[in-house]
Amino acid sequence: MDVATAPPDAAEPVGSEWAPEPFATEGDAPPAPRSRRVSWRRVLAAVFLLGVLGAGGAYSQKERIAPEVADMSRRLIGDERTARIEGWFFKVEDRIDQAKYRLFGGETNPFATRQVRVDFVPKPAPREVFYFVGEGASDLPSPDAFMPIPMRPPATRALRENLEAGEGVWTTTGLPLSSPGDPLMMKTFIRPDTSRPYALVGVLLMDHRRIRLHLMGGTEDPGGDLGVRGPGAIAEEHQDEVLVAWNGGFKGPHGGFGMVANGLTYRPLRNGLATLCVKDGGAVVLGEYGRDFTWDDSFSACRQNVILLVDHGEVNNRTAEGNDTWGYVQVNSSEFITWRSAVGVTKDGDLLVAAGNSLSAETLAKALWAAGAEYAMQLDINSPYVLTGLFFRQPDGTTKSEKFMDTMPDTASRFWRTQERDFMYATLDESGYR
Repeated sequence: MDVATAPPDAAEPVGSEWAPEPFATEGDAPPAPRSRRVSWRRVLAAVFLLGVLGAGGAYSQKERIAPEVADMSRRLIGDERTARIEGWFFKVEDRIDQAKYRLFGGETNPFATRQVRVDFVPKPAPREVFYFVGEGASDLPSPDAFMPIPMRPPATRALRENLEAGEGVWTTTGLPLSSPGDPLMMKTFIRPDTSRPYALVGVLLMDHRRIRLHLMGGTEDPGGDLGVRGPGAIAEEHQDEVLVAWNGGFKGPHGGFGMVANGLTYRPLRNGLATLCVKDGGAVVLGEYGRDFTWDDSFSACRQNVILLVDHGEVNNRTAEGNDTWGYVQVNSSEFITWRSAVGVTKDGDLLVAAGNSLSAETLAKALWAAGAEYAMQLDINSPYVLTGLFFRQPDGTTKSEKFMDTMPDTASRFWRTQERDFMYATLDESGYR
């Protein structure tokens, strides 16, 4: 039937106006209530979505919560199982990083976005030079001849054919109390892994003649389990002179690497381990304990951690060893691709501090070798722990701090707080320089 000739009661309602339903009359059955059925698919989808959001939130905060989670895991399931879970996590994270770089690219210069900070540089009084005029006065040297020779950075080595702008080039930009003509510190970066162009190692070089290195034991590590607890804080008398601070080595029980500092023996020193020592006069010594040196009365502090990364100017062929070499668990942590840190010395005795992301022990060693290290020792690993802070004096006497690399977790002000784990810091000391 054509709609135009259809009777009115058969026509469909037209338009969007609301029409009330007819009132129920006596005898009509009440309308059945609508049943609300909960779909298990919807429940599972909601649970999955909440899980994804929770996992994403936890991942975004992993640097903050990772230490607590790791410590709780060790208490619940033991160190061995925790290490295996960490190894699995690092593999997954590494694959994610590789995929992100292939899809979106990424930074290949850790200092590319850094703003230059201007700090207050108080100039010491000029040195007075007295001349006694007499015969041969024309042959007297100029006053400049009595000034110390500025620090000369080591030559760097290229680990790849195509270098990024600034890669392997030493600069003083953005460093405390440093300028091109008077470099107290210099920095560069190295990309040591050709399969991971985003693995960036920032290297800081310090003139050993103008600094004093301090080793500070933490309140819990490395000796808390043995009842030896350190101050865990920058000494009050050093707070106006601190230039740089950085993390120490592994937790005390994780390998039993020795440390003596602050008048305490946190753990006994052992032969065959990479060892960094500071002498009473400020000299820094780095090498293999028992082979290159042992403790004597001229030492004030020593810290050990695993084996040498660079030994006599060459990458140590033991960097790929696993198990007991790199800790006490039966897991090859040398292959973990994660944040790592290290300390080294050049042939001239200048101090190197290095840190970077997505590194194995071997690629970290290559980076130190490429930066000119004669000896180098790994420190701590994993992003929650690896941190280097720079400190800038201001005209009003205050000190501002910033991270050496923007991608490092936490803030440099962490070192103003009491630390559970050991750390190291350098203060300005030019008493033997001029």
